[in-house]
Amino acid sequence: MKIPTRLSAFCLLVLLAALPVRAQDGPPKEERPFRKTDLVEVVTLDPTIRLDVRYAGKNNEFGRPFYSEARAFLQRPAAEALVRVNRALKAKGYGLLVFDGYRPWSVTKQFWDLTPEGKKVFVANPKNGSRHNRSGAVDLTLVDLATGKEADMGGAYDEMTERSYVTYDKGPKDALARRELLRDEMGKEGFFPYPWEWWHFDWKDWREYPVLDIPFAALASPRAAFPDVVNLAQSRIVDLTHTFDDKTLYWPTSPSSFELKTLAKGKTPGGWFYSSNSLCTPEHGGTHLDAPLHFSEGGESVEAVSVRRLVAQAVVIDVSAKAEKDRDYRLTAADVKAWEAARGTIPKGAIVLLRTGWSSRWPDRLRYFGDATPNDASHLHFPSYGADAAELLVKGRAVRALGVDTASIDYGPSSDFPVHRIAAAAQVPGLENLANLDALPETGVWVIALPMKIGGGSGGPLRAIAFLPD
Repeated sequence: MKIPTRLSAFCLLVLLAALPVRAQDGPPKEERPFRKTDLVEVVTLDPTIRLDVRYAGKNNEFGRPFYSEARAFLQRPAAEALVRVNRALKAKGYGLLVFDGYRPWSVTKQFWDLTPEGKKVFVANPKNGSRHNRSGAVDLTLVDLATGKEADMGGAYDEMTERSYVTYDKGPKDALARRELLRDEMGKEGFFPYPWEWWHFDWKDWREYPVLDIPFAALASPRAAFPDVVNLAQSRIVDLTHTFDDKTLYWPTSPSSFELKTLAKGKTPGGWFYSSNSLCTPEHGGTHLDAPLHFSEGGESVEAVSVRRLVAQAVVIDVSAKAEKDRDYRLTAADVKAWEAARGTIPKGAIVLLRTGWSSRWPDRLRYFGDATPNDASHLHFPSYGADAAELLVKGRAVRALGVDTASIDYGPSSDFPVHRIAAAAQVPGLENLANLDALPETGVWVIALPMKIGGGSGGPLRAIAFLPD
């Protein structure tokens, strides 16, 4: 007897329903175009970002390790944005502690399989892959820089309770305020919170990247903190120079400032365009170099300073949080040693760049100098190096140059300029009024700082750039 077509279809459906469903054994197949993946290890851009990668050990909700190494990666634009968040938070007394970044798809699959049905809202479905799989999400919290401890956020990382919800409002007021601070600073740089996890933030462009299942062991090894060489062709370049124009700041007692006069501008009798100017500027103003001659009778003048001193690997020491609280803050030898304890001894021959955050005040004379009284330099207030730090760096570490994002390598109230004298005696030039130090990691940078080659000059306008190896 022939089975009716409709009945046959019914039987087929019953049969298919009875068959075992094959478990997903790989990342989802995606046909749409994506941006090129460029995974960056977060701490190579900013070593002050701390890590507590729970899935590399047993201190997680599953009680077992899933990663072979405690490392955190993000797509480059997201990683660079995270560095900016960390620096903004430092001015408010906090830093970032990262729990997780890029997560291989196979780990997401394990999380899904191990999580009870009622708790799966806290984990991603491997069917579609997660934002962590696309390297566009990060789990993190705040660190109190005053104590060095993880801040109380009113709930624990990976806690599967209502306290994890972004809308949770029953915790301590100070903890909830810290959650809000974290959300605000992350939001300014394009990160948005996941509604069920206060610690989870998605990068605004996470959809533009593919799901990945690359194990940590297959990713590049951490870059050397103090590289001996740099590949210029594969480096990003950061300009460390303020523009020279009628807004350029000069030392308050300078009798003149920047002057650009037009000599010619327009069409010539021959019909082509031609422009030419005359330039007049004091040596010491804007982004400039202080030659040793500036504070040492036997010091080298600008043209005599070896370019080898001005092309070198650099380290960045960040005191912006301390300077925000004390505008006359001076870097101490203890600060330098604490920096080295966390990142390694400053290499001989390095250029040291002191980041105070002051370049954000440029070119507001009052905010930058701390005083705007004409022709008077006796009431200045801004941070810089202290004499004991200079002694350690110049004599103990044999650095090639001292740079800073304020008006002087001596702090504002100084009247005897000990740092200038210490540096000049050792033929170490100063690089002053630098810009964009907030765009640099604290290690892994090379700097080229070349001044106008002025014969007999005690200083000169400087074009400084930094190379950040990829």
